[in-house]
Amino acid sequence: RSDTAYLLFTSGSTGQPKGVPVTHGNVRHFLEYVSRRYRIDEHDRFSQTFDQTFDLSVFDLFLAWRHGASVHSMANIELLAPTRFINNHQLTVWFSVPSVVAQMRKRGSLVPGSLPTLRWSLFCGEPLPMPGAEAWHVAAPSSKVENLYGPTELTVACFVHRWDPAASAAISVQDVVPIGRPFDGLIALVVNDDLKPVARGESGELCVSGPQTSPGYWL
Repeated sequence: RSDTAYLLFTSGSTGQPKGVPVTHGNVRHFLEYVSRRYRIDEHDRFSQTFDQTFDLSVFDLFLAWRHGASVHSMANIELLAPTRFINNHQLTVWFSVPSVVAQMRKRGSLVPGSLPTLRWSLFCGEPLPMPGAEAWHVAAPSSKVENLYGPTELTVACFVHRWDPAASAAISVQDVVPIGRPFDGLIALVVNDDLKPVARGESGELCVSGPQTSPGYWL
């Protein structure tokens, strides 16, 4: 469980890129949680919108392989207007960055009821704007829309919020969908500069621990 399963580098947005060794134990906990949550089986058909250097690609590949489902890789040009690809391949699980939704809305291609085969629509890697979540929910009426969050160091994703058209808008801040709550088995705490927990509603740094936390950085 402590052996390295794969090594990915962070983007370096806050400094130099760092190699993150994600262990078999980290991956196992992640896959067990998302397997329970999404109830994937051999009939599911996944999108693959991410480059292999992006840790979100692990979700589609590992989860599909675990359950005998299929993965359908997309060319960059197809991501600009993916409706035809989704319908031609009868995808049931969509996973992408939210900017794909923004592009589709800008082009007028996110039409109500246009994505009938999807049963899960997942977004991660960027803030999910509330108007985009609303529009996608209407375009994929049989799909549950979820916003996921997590750095590479916490194995793909560690927080999730399921979009609820009746309730999510009220808890969105500056028209951005919340990141939600931590996965089962993870512990989250917001702390100040002295690493002391802050009072409810105060700002601070989000810290997460648990079985998805990578053991350190590759040197």
